[in-house]
Amino acid sequence: MITVDGHFNGCIEGDAVRRLWLWAILTALVVVLLLPMPLAERFTSPTQDGQYLTHPIRAYGFVIAAARASHGARLGQSGKALDRAHELLAGTGTSATMVELLFFPSSQNYEYRTRTGSLLQAEVQGPFVWEIWAKATDAPSSEQPDVVALLDYQTGGVLSSLLSDG
Repeated sequence: MITVDGHFNGCIEGDAVRRLWLWAILTALVVVLLLPMPLAERFTSPTQDGQYLTHPIRAYGFVIAAARASHGARLGQSGKALDRAHELLAGTGTSATMVELLFFPSSQNYEYRTRTGSLLQAEVQGPFVWEIWAKATDAPSSEQPDVVALLDYQTGGVLSSLLSDG
């Protein structure tokens, strides 16, 4: 309400400011509580889809690990990981189509069974590993790629490979 001299009544102004702060705090709280889940889903491999929505604590672990990730990692960006994948697959008759990030909150043994039944196994030490998705160079365009190797995020080394040279 405006008084005769053109100023707001302090009581109404104070209530409006308090409501504004309350909405700002509630909005920030919702963002902090919910944002890690879609971030983790978006930036990790489809082979890990759904786990961050059913286990939100893992999503927070992902965000914290990503913030702490070494900027000096050899494969700290997907473009670098894809370049490394192309380098590894050169001359094998297999073409890398994409790389996807895996997140592991602690060291563990990881197993991935491909569509053809082959098994990739690796002992994972760091929080991040890149999957190389590829398909035969002469495969029809309708063929879906599958995981053929795992790369260490920090060193760029091959952790596991289905390639005869890997």
